[in-house]
Formats: sequence, C-alpha cells, structure tokens
Amino acid sequence: MAFLAGERLTAGRANRLQPRTYPIAIGTGTVPASSTNVDVSGATITLTTEAAGATFKAWAVWDFNSLGASAGSSTGRLVVDGANQLPLAVFRQDASADRGTHAQSYVGTLAAAGSHTFKLIASTSTNTECLGSNCSLVVEITEVA
Repeated sequence: MAFLAGERLTAGRANRLQPRTYPIAIGTGTVPASSTNVDVSGATITLTTEAAGATFKAWAVWDFNSLGASAGSSTGRLVVDGANQLPLAVFRQDASADRGTHAQSYVGTLAAAGSHTFKLIASTSTNTECLGSNCSLVVEITEVA
C-alpha cells in the first residue's frame, strides 16, 4: 500500500496493512452418496471487506468415505460469492474400504468491497459420502488502499 506525501495514516488504513485470518469453519452432517455440488453444512465463512481488490488465500479439507464396492470419483470445491473455484479436490474410490482426506489451497481477488461468502461443496459418486464433521475451511484476507 503506497502513501503519498501529505497523506495521513488512519486507523482504517493501518488495519488493512495486515492480513486477517477468519476462524476455521468446520462442517457438520454428511453429504450423501450420488450428490452434485451440495453445500458442506457449516463449512461457510461470510466476511466483509472494506476496499475493492482485496486478495484472499483459502485452505480447504474434505473427507470422503466409501460405502460400496464399485469404483467412482468424488470432488470437493471452494465456492466464493457463488462462483466455483479451481482446483478440485478429487477422491477416486477403487474399493469398498477406501477413505480419503483431501486438501486444496486457493488464491484470488475480490473485485468489490462488501460482504463475501466462502463455502465448501462436494459432489459424491454412487458409493461415496462426504463426512462434513471432518471438513474445514480457513480464509485469510489482505486488503489494499
């Protein structure tokens, strides 16, 4: 953040000089098998930025559990303000006893100031569930100007 000659350092600008980490959101419940882009209950963070162009870093974890013997793929994804983010967290089930805890990290920019919602979603195969109580989301915001 640049300061021009004669500008004053205000409390608001000083607060935006450091990143803010929001408390971890831990999921609840279960996303059942054969679901497509279902919210992981409880794994949502809503926050407010003061300036346009804030950047975010997010760390997400999904827990997938096999329920049957057939193979399939399940995915986890971060959604920011209704927009799906990449990359996916992918779980490939090959046996009835498969279990996987998968993590991804995300970086992006929030174009506008105001309220923003970060949430985890999961898409599960026919024989896989996503265990929300083992899913989590952490978001760090850095503002400018």
